[in-house]
Amino acid sequence: MKRVPGLVMVVLLAAGALAQEAPTPTLQQAWALERERIRQVRVVEQARFATEEAQCYQRFAVNDCLQEVRRARRDVLADLRRQEMSINDAQRKRRAAEQLIRADEKMSR
Repeated sequence: MKRVPGLVMVVLLAAGALAQEAPTPTLQQAWALERERIRQVRVVEQARFATEEAQCYQRFAVNDCLQEVRRARRDVLADLRRQEMSINDAQRKRRAAEQLIRADEKMSR
């Protein structure tokens, strides 16, 4: 279980290094990059959890091991889902603000 923070840090540092070399992305591009990062982390984590579940079947206390792996999976996936929901909320707020601006412009004409 201690590999998760290390793996996430490696992914974040790599993404940060790439982001520093590139020009500043637009907000939409930043959201797309963040969604892609979340997707990649989810794929890596799902593979790791599948491996850990397979290792549980080699142990004597299979059920306890599986419960622990599944709890960790729920925690990680819930955190990723919260991050996605945050992006969705920001996009929704931006679209609403843009719609209000368009409505104000239309009314002032």
